[in-house]
Amino acid sequence: MPVSASRAERDAIAGSMRRQSAGDPVQLARRVAAALNAVESMDFGFFWATGVAKDGTILVANSYGIGYIPDGVRLPDGVKMVSADESIPIEERAKWATFPMLALHGWAQHHDVPLRAVVATAEQFDGFDPGAARVILTPEDIPEKGDMAGRSRLEVIAPGAARQLDSVGDAMLGDLLPAAPADTAPPADNTMMLWFEVMKPLMSTAADRGTAHLEAMVNYANHAQDLALHKAQTAADAATQRAAIADWVYWQHISVMSSDAIVVKQ
Repeated sequence: MPVSASRAERDAIAGSMRRQSAGDPVQLARRVAAALNAVESMDFGFFWATGVAKDGTILVANSYGIGYIPDGVRLPDGVKMVSADESIPIEERAKWATFPMLALHGWAQHHDVPLRAVVATAEQFDGFDPGAARVILTPEDIPEKGDMAGRSRLEVIAPGAARQLDSVGDAMLGDLLPAAPADTAPPADNTMMLWFEVMKPLMSTAADRGTAHLEAMVNYANHAQDLALHKAQTAADAATQRAAIADWVYWQHISVMSSDAIVVKQ
């Protein structure tokens, strides 16, 4: 897991002082949070919050959607993406949309496990009461790169679907797809316009901004599905096709979860 040089030095000193054989979950959470914050985002209002429950469980939540994870971001095994926890009713998770601190608390309350600490930057804490010990990330904590080993975004939100895709050999990937249309021209790419609509509700401080955000996320997810499906149907090699299928399935799940959340919020 990436960590800045200064943070590694301080962690080593602290670790030797504690002389603990087991990893400190707050220290691990801090590293996860630092790695997530190393990925610069141009998306307005997007940020991650990381929590540690009293039982040592590391939790993460972000300010976009339900189950949304940016492309290429992987989460280590054991790290819980709280909005993707299907043991929690969708009507509860719907309340968390655009409010990651609330999501951490909602997960903890549902599982009856108090929060021990919340990790974020000072700016991200601004205006929020984490209701637990604050662990503030400083610029020197942030590594140059935030790459982490672990689960892809499809594995996080739909592990069964990810396992099924992994079990399919390269030669059989096409069998997972609907028949391609005769017209092989790609669909119009409206990604930038639709993503701006996803971001726009975050420009408001209204408590009910989550509904508009989720509605925009459904539209974006449906469009992303179309683009991913076309890419999968026209891929020239198995690696490209497999990645496109993973995106296609991922955005299907995001669309369904977001649509279900909108229904219960109305």
